Amino acid sequence: MWRTMLRDLLAHKARVAMTLVAITLGVTAVVGAWVVSESIATTLSGQAGRTGVGLTVQADRADTRLPETELARLAAHPGVTATGVRTGQAGLPGPDGKLVRTRAPLAQTGTGWDNTGRFALAAGRPPVAPGEVALNRTEAALAGLDVDARSRVLLTGGRWIPVTVVGLYDYRTLGEGDQPTVAFGSTEAERLLDKGFQRVELTGATPAVAAGPGRQARTGAELAEAVEAERAESLTDLRITLLPFAFVALMVGMFVITNTFGMLLTQRTRQLALLRAVGARRGQVRRTVVLEAALLGLVGGTLGAVSGIAIGPLIIRLLRPDERIEFTVGPLAILLGYAVAVGTTVVAAYGPARRAAKVSPMAALRTDPIPPRATRRARTLAGLTVLAIAVAAVIATADPSADTLPRIIALSATVLAAVGMLLLAPALATLVLRPLSRFGGPALRLGIRNAAGDPRRTSATATAIAIGVALVCAFATLSASFADLIASTTRATLPSSTTVIRPAQRGDAVLAPADLSTVDKVAGVSRVSTVREVTADIAYPGGATQRRVSAIDPAAFGTVLTPEVTAGVADLRRGALVSRNQADMLGLRLGQPFTMTVDGATIASTVAGVYEATELQASIYFDQAQAPPGLREKITTIYATGSDPAAVRTAVHAAFADRPDVTVSDQAGLVAEGQESQRLAFVIMYAMFALAVLISLFGVVNTLALAVLARVRELGVLRAVGATQRLLRAAVRWESVVICLFGAVLGVLLGVGSGAVMQHAMLGQALTDVTVPFTVVVLTLAGLVTAGVLAAIWPARRAARVDLLTAVAA
Repeated sequence: MWRTMLRDLLAHKARVAMTLVAITLGVTAVVGAWVVSESIATTLSGQAGRTGVGLTVQADRADTRLPETELARLAAHPGVTATGVRTGQAGLPGPDGKLVRTRAPLAQTGTGWDNTGRFALAAGRPPVAPGEVALNRTEAALAGLDVDARSRVLLTGGRWIPVTVVGLYDYRTLGEGDQPTVAFGSTEAERLLDKGFQRVELTGATPAVAAGPGRQARTGAELAEAVEAERAESLTDLRITLLPFAFVALMVGMFVITNTFGMLLTQRTRQLALLRAVGARRGQVRRTVVLEAALLGLVGGTLGAVSGIAIGPLIIRLLRPDERIEFTVGPLAILLGYAVAVGTTVVAAYGPARRAAKVSPMAALRTDPIPPRATRRARTLAGLTVLAIAVAAVIATADPSADTLPRIIALSATVLAAVGMLLLAPALATLVLRPLSRFGGPALRLGIRNAAGDPRRTSATATAIAIGVALVCAFATLSASFADLIASTTRATLPSSTTVIRPAQRGDAVLAPADLSTVDKVAGVSRVSTVREVTADIAYPGGATQRRVSAIDPAAFGTVLTPEVTAGVADLRRGALVSRNQADMLGLRLGQPFTMTVDGATIASTVAGVYEATELQASIYFDQAQAPPGLREKITTIYATGSDPAAVRTAVHAAFADRPDVTVSDQAGLVAEGQESQRLAFVIMYAMFALAVLISLFGVVNTLALAVLARVRELGVLRAVGATQRLLRAAVRWESVVICLFGAVLGVLLGVGSGAVMQHAMLGQALTDVTVPFTVVVLTLAGLVTAGVLAAIWPARRAARVDLLTAVAA
């Protein structure tokens, strides 16, 4: 049996090659994703952390500095060495004039050089004299700077100073945000950076040190554990992001492999029956097929592992373009590739292997590729049942104000609907294709009849296409709906006459009080309002949570901001204004009390009104008069307008022309920015799902090539009754296009429907508020028609070259 299997494989090299392509592409995705995450993990773990720090002391509030006297107090403890760490804004401009992206908050990008071990000098020397700086190597590369280069640094308040780069360093971090970009000499740091110390680091007899009231102390061991936990979480998030897409590609490949083995064993029915007739047992036949699958899996795993390793650097450059990642390939990645290849192939082939083992010796006289009618009826009934349950679940959870559990049920229903559609695919192929076979020219009719003649084979091939197309269309629908929601809510909330001033770096970055003075002095400005946004602890009758809250002048509503109020009033003197989705999730109703804890202060409020907003824009607005003093100093956004909005916007742009740390925008700019950010978030998804579609197209080539081999006699008879080579080529092309279009239409219907449910569950919108991405749908259909024509080139040529006499005698 083993020799028979090897001879059979060697006798059908093209068939083996096409099967290996499907295996290789799926394994490539998995190995590539694993190698990328492993490389990033190795790089992160290899970055030197701080050792020797016994204790760090800092204020219990992030925006508070330790005074100079605190350093002296801590250093007075016997056996303790204390070093104060200064930080402050030190923005570094890139080649495009904008500030380079930093790993620390902009307010902590500058620091003072010391000999505590924070800095590992990589080139040059430490800064000593005024105007000298050392740069973190990562940010220096982004800025295009090296030792002896001249540049400038943006300090707090928008003040630029010229600097000379005298050194490059790698930084030994103590935790999140501790990754400064620019290091000044100690004297310059005291003069240029924020007064006081961000923290004090202690070495020596630290157990005897008391942090004191209003202070927070952490040991070096605690900080090291926090750094490792942060790196592990980052790695986990990366793998959670990449591996699901890789397994989608693998699942599509599994459909292709299953269909391929099913067709091959159908064509080998007579061969297997003859083996049974000469004494082969069922177990021997089954083991032979499984062994054949394992052998193909080993070869495909080898090719997939090699190609996955090869594309790893490309994926790293796409995901982490601004970081130096050490490319690493461990044995686990290669073993994973082999395990996935062999496991997937054996699982995919096991069903066809069982069917092959049941072949009767009498079947050597006939073949019947069509499954029993009872099997088809059971599959159709199961598909209808599953689809009905999924639709019922979506309808039952269609309320946009539903809580988290109904939204999860709705998302789960989309998976159930996909299973139902896949089960129904053979019945749908028969229902749709057979009536169409009466239309068109001879080649078209013949192509459709060939596709409809074996609905199981056609649906299995089309299903692989449908999965990839459905994923693309689902996320395109979610993306388009999100983009429209961003645009509509932004336009409803922000008048076109309002100019928006914000920090260029998001996160916890804030504007300085001097920036507000700059806007106030701009000619033509008649109304200026500020927003202080922060994360607060919310306590409400149903429980407690954390949400973004915004302290704002009540007079801003109706002037520089016009939120779409759906219930109550936008009068902050009577209570807070809560976004609709937040109110629904928290169960807050008009007049209901709740509290916000901000910077240690508790603010009592009630729900005065509810407004429309997206999840990203959702916030709880309250009167800035209630804000604690610490929050009032953190201006996150400034809104300005005047009698001539265009002139005001131009003047504000001019006022901040030399401030890359500040962005000036308007309604159109915010809409474009929001839509662009959400579009970029889906780019990697589209790329990974495109790989699944590519694998499925190889499945089309596989199916057509094997179908041509299975219809040798039929093709010979067609030639004998007058069919030309051109007609046969056209018929195979039409069959390919029909299969691709059937899978594409199935995928579009499933994808758009799933996207409607996804935007309902994730964005809190009604199912009917979905935005259909017609451009994506049209391009998908057109692309698959083209792909269908291309996929049919080789099988069509093989069909046209079938020798007439040999075919009739087959």
